[in-house]
Amino acid sequence: MEKQVRVTIQSDPAILGIVRSAVSRMASLAGLPGGTIKEITLGVEEAVLWIIDHAFPPGVEGEITLTCSINADRFEVRIVEHGIPFDPEIAAPTLPRCRAVMDQIAFTNRGWAGKETLLAKVCRVSPHPSRSPVPPASPGFVLIRPTLPDEAVEISRCAYFSYGYSYGYEKVYHPDVLKALIRSGDLISFVAVDGDTVAGHAGLLFYDDPGVAEIALGFVNPPYRSRRVFSDLMATVVAEAERRHLAALSGQAVCTHLYSQRSAQAFGMSECALLLSRYTPLRFTGIADENRVRESILAVFRYLSPPEHPVLYPPEHHAGITREIYDHLGVHPPFGIGDASARLPEKSEYAITVEEIYQTAQIRIRSLGTDLIPRLRRELGRLRAGRLEAVYIHLPLTTPATSTVADAIENLGFFFAGLHLTSTGEDLLTLQYLNNQILDYDTVMVASSNAGRLKEYIRERDPWQA
Repeated sequence: MEKQVRVTIQSDPAILGIVRSAVSRMASLAGLPGGTIKEITLGVEEAVLWIIDHAFPPGVEGEITLTCSINADRFEVRIVEHGIPFDPEIAAPTLPRCRAVMDQIAFTNRGWAGKETLLAKVCRVSPHPSRSPVPPASPGFVLIRPTLPDEAVEISRCAYFSYGYSYGYEKVYHPDVLKALIRSGDLISFVAVDGDTVAGHAGLLFYDDPGVAEIALGFVNPPYRSRRVFSDLMATVVAEAERRHLAALSGQAVCTHLYSQRSAQAFGMSECALLLSRYTPLRFTGIADENRVRESILAVFRYLSPPEHPVLYPPEHHAGITREIYDHLGVHPPFGIGDASARLPEKSEYAITVEEIYQTAQIRIRSLGTDLIPRLRRELGRLRAGRLEAVYIHLPLTTPATSTVADAIENLGFFFAGLHLTSTGEDLLTLQYLNNQILDYDTVMVASSNAGRLKEYIRERDPWQA
């Protein structure tokens, strides 16, 4: 895996000591001999001084960003700045020290992105790489049991070993918050333990619907992934949900790989929505370490005790796929036909939650009014200006006007995502909006034919795919 450090300095020779320290330390981590490290450090300093002298003459100031990286058997220094342009073919820098020690020197003009100087050295990586903090697995028996509040930090560590700091539920990295959730009962938590080692975790997470729990925070330390630990954790939380007589279980299955989707299928869960670009890229240790694509999510659901559904009013053009989703879940709510001539109140009621850490927003419509579309147009403009990646809007399917209002919302650029299901049957239609994203649907991996059908249905209605 690439090691990297980035330093940004002002174009001032007086602060070159920071550059020397960064280069020297990274060259040392690359396993280069002491004498070579010294020569590389002096060579890089020579290059930065040349850039300051020629790209930033008196009266011109700016920043210089230096990135040192170790990748396989190659040590690189990239120097990027926005100083005065020059043509390296006509007036190439002399840089005698640099040329004497580096194996490659390259100068690139990148237009608006400035200029880049690349200095590279072939190296032999240190034979003593830093050890992984992931504890090794023992051949012993793995026990599944409830988590003690004081073990909350172990949940955070499991998330770290599996995802680094990229897991979608940010609170997992706050042991104090997890401890409070466990004590309050909002998180029913189970750990897999191997002696004194916590090898994995899964839980039931409650939000604003007490009859539905999300199967969440499920991860297993990489050394234990071949021992059915995750399956045992899932079976335990499902059995706990049944013991508590919950109406349903929900879940989120990632689309970077198929493991979580297949696990959800194995426990009877079916897809109800595909939320595109839902999270910032997630990194999966040992599965998708270098993922750079925003994470799309398949929302999955399973009724344990289905409710008596009221009449629902899906938009006529989405009634077919909506019926398919319910059929796969084993329920058959009655559908009505919306009345386009029905009078609406003047004022709409809705709540907007901006999730800055994910660069997304959720809009929950509580009641429909004649002012909804003009207000949504203004809200959407504000959210777009805030450079959010995706916006999701949830409309009450029990309101007859939803079937007609959805058309006007789709004219703003929203398109079908799926259903948000509840324990009472008062379900919601979810539409989504991508902010200047042309999604590569081939990167959205799905494990079942039902999910594939939903994905293609959504792709066909994505205005960016037209």
